[in-house]
Amino acid sequence: MLRNFKEELLLIQKDLITLTNMGIVIIDIEGEYITEKTNYSGFCKLFRKSSNLSLLCEKCDLKALNKVLLSRTPYIYKCHSGLIDVIIPILYEGEVIGAFLIGQFLIENNRDFEVERILKENSEKNIDLKLLQEKYDELTVISLEKLESIIRIVTYSTYYIADCIKNSRWLHVESNISKTKIELSSSRIAPVIKYINENIQENISLSLGATLCNMSQSQFGRTFKKETGKTFKEYILLKKIERAKFYIKTTDKTFSEISDLLGFEDSSYFTKLFKKYEVITPKEYKNRLKNNLA
Repeated sequence: MLRNFKEELLLIQKDLITLTNMGIVIIDIEGEYITEKTNYSGFCKLFRKSSNLSLLCEKCDLKALNKVLLSRTPYIYKCHSGLIDVIIPILYEGEVIGAFLIGQFLIENNRDFEVERILKENSEKNIDLKLLQEKYDELTVISLEKLESIIRIVTYSTYYIADCIKNSRWLHVESNISKTKIELSSSRIAPVIKYINENIQENISLSLGATLCNMSQSQFGRTFKKETGKTFKEYILLKKIERAKFYIKTTDKTFSEISDLLGFEDSSYFTKLFKKYEVITPKEYKNRLKNNLA
């Protein structure tokens, strides 16, 4: 299920990395990576260059995954190299559908460096111990209080992910801060932006938009174009296509059903608009999704 939302998950992962400065990756219930391993420490990168040690890293993560599949709660553990990692399950309707792997840090007052023992146990002779020590000294060190806060924030993010899947609505997709700041501001057209997001299935008229914003139609049209860079009609059509893409990703609805659900005149008009904005047809888009998941 989560693989259908790789693009959205990558954005969430990026935000969490910016916030925590941790190494983060999202996995499915088989332990396979859904997103790319990002912000991994230099220390861990040295370990993972070795096939034997990298295998131990994966075994640690799989063992932790098995723990959360049973407990359905976050689990803190020490990896074979002595670093602290956390696995936080993503739940959907009570079942684990994936997890965040977060880590490669140390806890204050608990910094046991055991590189020599680890290398000896694994018969690894090709790692520069001096370089490894240097990379160890660069590791992030946090307090238990900060770790608890990070776990809570990421857990809240998993609730958000589950809610977005259930309600077919992603903040990153529909209210991208860098592209549509207007949706999160006190702009004069904020009321109609909110209405569009909540009622995208309707055929929303310019007159309704003007009424919601307490403007004349001409004033509203000019203000809307100035603040969004798009005409009112084009903005709504783009939003409908965004929602259509989401339905294609997450449901088994036919293109005709999606067309009706979003208030298009007919499925052929829907296909024409989809191709206009996405360059490919809905069918081609769906096929690409299948091929990416293969």
